[in-house]
Amino acid sequence: MPVDPKINTTQDIEKLSKCYLLDNMSTVDIEKESLNIFGQYISRGTIYKSLVKHKINVRNKSISVSRAMSTLDIDTKLETEETVGWVDGLMLGDGGINFKKSKEFQGSRYALGSSSREWAKYGMSGLSVYSPDDPGSYQKIDKKHPNPIWYSKTKTHPDIVKQAKRWYSGKNESKVVPEDVRITPMSVMLWYLGDGSLTKIKKNNAYFVRFATCSFSEYEIDGILVPKLNKYGIECGRDRWKNDIVIYGGSIRNFFNFIGWKSPFPDYDHKFDVPEWLKLYRLSEIANNDREKWRVQSWCKTGKVEHSRSPNGRFLLFSEEQAERIKNKLK
Repeated sequence: MPVDPKINTTQDIEKLSKCYLLDNMSTVDIEKESLNIFGQYISRGTIYKSLVKHKINVRNKSISVSRAMSTLDIDTKLETEETVGWVDGLMLGDGGINFKKSKEFQGSRYALGSSSREWAKYGMSGLSVYSPDDPGSYQKIDKKHPNPIWYSKTKTHPDIVKQAKRWYSGKNESKVVPEDVRITPMSVMLWYLGDGSLTKIKKNNAYFVRFATCSFSEYEIDGILVPKLNKYGIECGRDRWKNDIVIYGGSIRNFFNFIGWKSPFPDYDHKFDVPEWLKLYRLSEIANNDREKWRVQSWCKTGKVEHSRSPNGRFLLFSEEQAERIKNKLK
């Protein structure tokens, strides 16, 4: 019966210590390179026993699992303010974090699933530092499920552990919008791509933007998200029937000025198909008080200023140039 190689010489113990502590190699990595390091193959089990025997501080199990699962440098912070904003945009919508259930959430990965392969690919493109894989579909296609769902996930990294703790702080580790959620043009655009829609009410030809936030609490909507959006001139509120966030018609132009007027990929062009009249300025955005409104209305009636109307005839509308001329006339 062959003798299991051991690490007992002073030289080999020093090599083991250097590989494990200084080079941050896992026991799996050391096993793979054992022939080059020690001149003989040594199993990972023997390597671990040698670490314990020679009192070399071993990592806890969760960190070891994380190292084994990931090809990223987990000792280097990859996260930036931009990636946090990107994560928040995804997490408000279709995104999620898969994590091993442990005290430190070790093994966390960002994940995104969608019926649009383009969205799954684009959504993960902002997390390229975490090496997301190319979206793949793994479900069975049948009559009940005729369309594939595309999934993409990143490698594991401690940065993602931190974000898992930040986003899954609710009961039974449920998703909760953090107080410091980033509301930026990029994060809101990603949120809109994931869970937003441009809705038309045929009855009166009115439009509004809706975010599907039915899983969020009233406080997450009324206490966090709505106030943050309002700060950017995006007037919105919670639909008490569906618990969705609704951006009012008068703020649709401000909303798309904020996130951009074009989808970053063709699949979702329909979400940016905004009627031209919604891009115009309303009288309430030009006049500062009732007196000024009356003056402008009078000028419109007498033809002194150019204007147009909304399809339902309810609103006086002005181009940017027309609005500027009116403001100067009101001075």
